[in-house]
Amino acid sequence: MDGVDVAAIRELSRIVFGQDYRLELMLAIRTLQEEVVTLGELAIALRVPVSSLQKPFHSLVRAGLLTPLPSDDSRRKFYGVAKSAAWDWAEELAQRVEFDAVVRGRENTP
Repeated sequence: MDGVDVAAIRELSRIVFGQDYRLELMLAIRTLQEEVVTLGELAIALRVPVSSLQKPFHSLVRAGLLTPLPSDDSRRKFYGVAKSAAWDWAEELAQRVEFDAVVRGRENTP
């Protein structure tokens, strides 16, 4: 998520979901384009502690966007990424942040 205004994404996530990291997490999952993810890998990709992502991650599981998969690895739990328009919607929200930043930049130009 390089080049993204992370603070604006988190603010929009707070507005839409009532939680700072859910939108950012959804965007990371979408960007990775993997069929299987782990919470630890996502925390590394986003450069945030796992504890910051646990609640929004498990909300995505409860919503059926991520599905727990059987695993032999006792340290990592794998989750399948469901096909859903929700991932497209997350990108659409992020584009709104980018558009708003461009508009604000024009307003501040003399």
